[in-house]
Amino acid sequence: MEKAKKQKVVAVLSERLRQMNSMFLAEYSGMNVAQMTRLRKELRNIGVDFNVVKNSLLRIASAGTKAESIKDFFVGPNAIIGVYKDPVAAAKVIASVSKDVPQLKLKAGFLGDQTLTPADILKFATLPPRDVLIAKFMGLLQGMPQRLVYVLNGNLNKLMLTLNAIKAQKEQQA
Repeated sequence: MEKAKKQKVVAVLSERLRQMNSMFLAEYSGMNVAQMTRLRKELRNIGVDFNVVKNSLLRIASAGTKAESIKDFFVGPNAIIGVYKDPVAAAKVIASVSKDVPQLKLKAGFLGDQTLTPADILKFATLPPRDVLIAKFMGLLQGMPQRLVYVLNGNLNKLMLTLNAIKAQKEQQA
C-alpha cells in the first residue's frame, strides 16, 4: 500500500474508532468466505461494522481513542467489530455465529472506558434486548409510588380501626 493510501486508511479508521460506542476484536483465521459473508450480513443488519484491518494501521489509528486500551491484542489476524449503538445485539450475533463457526474467536473489546474480556462480551449475549430492559425499569419506577400509597394507606386504616375500637369500648363502658 502506498504511504498516502495508508494515511487515508488510518484517518478514516481513527475517526470510526472515535465514534464507536464499543468495539470487539476477533480472530477470524480458518473461516471460509461463506461464513465471513454470513457474519458480515448479520452484523450489518443490526448496524454493526465488521472490518479486517492490518494491525500496524490499527495500532496507529487507535492512538488517542478508547481502542488504545486493547492495543496489546493487535497481533495475528484480527477483525474489528465496531458497535455504534447496541453492544448487546452485536454480542448476541457473535455468540450465535461462534457456536456454528468455532474458528471465530473473540480476543478483547471495550465498552465506553472499560476493557472487556471474551467472557464479558459473551455475557452481554445473555442480557435481554435494550427495549425490554427499559420497559422493566419503567415498570419498577411506575410501581414504586403505588406501593408507597398502599403502605401509607395501610397504616391509616390500622389507625382508624384502632380508634374505632377504642370508641366502641368507651361507648360500652358508658
